Amino acid sequence: MEFMHALVRRPSPRLADGLLTHLEPSDVNPDLALAQWQDYCDILRDYTDVIEVEPAPDCPDSVFIEDPIFTYADLAIETRLKYSSRKPEHEAVVRKVEDLGFSLAQLPEGATLEGGDMLKFNEKVWVGLSTRTNEAGVRAVAELLEPLGATVTGVPVEHALHLKSAITALPDGSFLAHEDYAPPEEFFPGYRRAPEFLGSQIIMLGGNTILMSASGPKTAEMLRADGFEVLTTPMTEFEKTEGCVTCLSVRIRR
Repeated sequence: MEFMHALVRRPSPRLADGLLTHLEPSDVNPDLALAQWQDYCDILRDYTDVIEVEPAPDCPDSVFIEDPIFTYADLAIETRLKYSSRKPEHEAVVRKVEDLGFSLAQLPEGATLEGGDMLKFNEKVWVGLSTRTNEAGVRAVAELLEPLGATVTGVPVEHALHLKSAITALPDGSFLAHEDYAPPEEFFPGYRRAPEFLGSQIIMLGGNTILMSASGPKTAEMLRADGFEVLTTPMTEFEKTEGCVTCLSVRIRR
């Protein structure tokens, strides 16, 4: 599938006030965060059409644009974020995917789901059962995607914020995770073991090229030795807020 678009959203100056689950609050430099976000977007522009969604400066977590929406084929699923403080993030993102021609589906009451818990590769979709996504969310996604030919599997997430914080797909169909954070191996047999947790989150840019955080140099070296073309970019300010390269964009492939 061709990498058609990447939706991104400028970080809020209140990024340091965002929700945390596993980390303690730490100093976040908003100017450095903006510079790192701009570098990230510049890399994406070399590989796809980057579309900036209207900023939400009053929403500290709004830069994590992957959470409010998930796309599969021509369907966009508007997720249900667990925390009410994040609900204002939805509208502009939903409007943008509708402008791109997606049909929109919504989740029922009682379901919670964040896009960071959605991992897809070809016709398979894994949904992380995390502190942010529940069983009702998994069932709702299955009801929407299985008629489109997808296989949907719920996966327990215990040691990371989202499923894609713990494991990501590589272009050859294998998966990458740090063994201390990975979901049970029965769901991803024989995954590659990243030497660093902050090296286990990657996004595919096309062909054999991947993008990951500069905070995982040993993992980058390992993946280059395995034949991947690895690009790295600093993510320190987002890593302080439990973010990574995956959650800063919605990658649309058709």
